[in-house]
Amino acid sequence: MHGITGTINRKTMKNISLLILFAAGLSVFMGCGNKTSETTEEVVVPKAVVSVTSLKKGRIEEQITLNARTIFLKKNDVVAPISGYITGVNGKYGDKVEAGRVLFKIQTRENKALQQSGGGNSGTPGMGEIAVAATTSGVINQPITLGAGTYVTEGTTLCSLADNNDLLVRVNVPFEYHTLLHQGTPCILMLQDNSQSEGTVYLVRPFVDENSQTQEVLVKPKGTHAWPENMNLTVSSLKNSNDSALIIPKAALLTNETQDEFWVMKIVNDSVAVKVIVQTGIKNDSLLEIVNTGLTPEDIIILEGGYGLEDSSLVTIIREP
Repeated sequence: MHGITGTINRKTMKNISLLILFAAGLSVFMGCGNKTSETTEEVVVPKAVVSVTSLKKGRIEEQITLNARTIFLKKNDVVAPISGYITGVNGKYGDKVEAGRVLFKIQTRENKALQQSGGGNSGTPGMGEIAVAATTSGVINQPITLGAGTYVTEGTTLCSLADNNDLLVRVNVPFEYHTLLHQGTPCILMLQDNSQSEGTVYLVRPFVDENSQTQEVLVKPKGTHAWPENMNLTVSSLKNSNDSALIIPKAALLTNETQDEFWVMKIVNDSVAVKVIVQTGIKNDSLLEIVNTGLTPEDIIILEGGYGLEDSSLVTIIREP
């Protein structure tokens, strides 16, 4: 019996050993398979899709643009030469008037009293009336509120005539720009219908408004214009310029949240975006000047798609400059 037991134990141990060897071999095989799979797997790096532009060298201008309003500088009041009753009005707001045109007729109070009493020269039309004529040519620039039958005293303003040949544009200029606008400075006048006209500074008032800290400047439009008074428009004048600036579109400039650092993304090797810190100079509506950089007009920079890109990011270009 002892021999049989020993034989069984030896067989059992042998089977167990074979099972262990099989399991170990299977584990090694599976491990090798995983390792092979890992080493052959391709890693795909995502690329940002961008459009690009080139830098340009040339002239850039920056304008100062301010709100303005048309005025008639010369105005002449038509006044009553005597006290009496208005019997006739020959004009209305906006009429163009030539010098000598009769605008009002005034009847004296004494003459009117005689008419009412039936005495004197009441039967003769026009007797006792004074004709009030325009002393200068111009436009009636205010509504006439005095009508027939109104009693006025001597010296009362009956209407006002504006000299439409002396049309000016009044603009209130912040004092910080007082060195930019002086007599003779050329300007561009932009109307609300997007039409433009040239002009020059005619007069700079020698005082500053104590509340707004602005200085009144009068601009003379070039040529003759039938513009009404109190029309809103804008006046633009050159603030700064550079004939040999390195220029980029505004859309290509990137900045941080506090806007105290600026940069562009330059393309190298046709697929890598490199961050280049820049300083800005002259700006206008669509372009800006960059200064103190190592960039040249031959460099290509990202126009669209650069926001949020890290330095040395891989990119795919979809539009060339």
